[in-house]
Amino acid sequence: MAKTTKVSLFWLILNIAVGAMLAIGGIWALQGGGDFGCKAIKSIFSGDFAKIMGIVFGVIELLSGIFIILQLFIGDRVGSLGTILKLIIVIVWAVAIILADFIHGNFNNFLNWFYDFAMHVIVLCALLVTRD
Repeated sequence: MAKTTKVSLFWLILNIAVGAMLAIGGIWALQGGGDFGCKAIKSIFSGDFAKIMGIVFGVIELLSGIFIILQLFIGDRVGSLGTILKLIIVIVWAVAIILADFIHGNFNNFLNWFYDFAMHVIVLCALLVTRD
């Protein structure tokens, strides 16, 4: 019996959204800003090393975002590089959740804290289920 592959429209949209989020976050990091993961990296380090790590993570995010979107149309042409980059992003995002939401979390307004935490976990799960 032949195995058929069925691609869901929602899975396609999720991959495009995660790829775009990573690519835009990478561009933002290269401009000196950064998304949640980049800010967490910059909070760990200080000085010029924090800026360098922000740029490195920005390049990783940008490439990973582009690879996720491209894989939807051209297949897995980048090999394991895309998987390695995505693994780095997932690890940084998980560490960022621990740092921002638990160690440095503002628990005074529990609903606000829980909402932010839930959003961060949703993005982490989306990173985990999208293409490598």
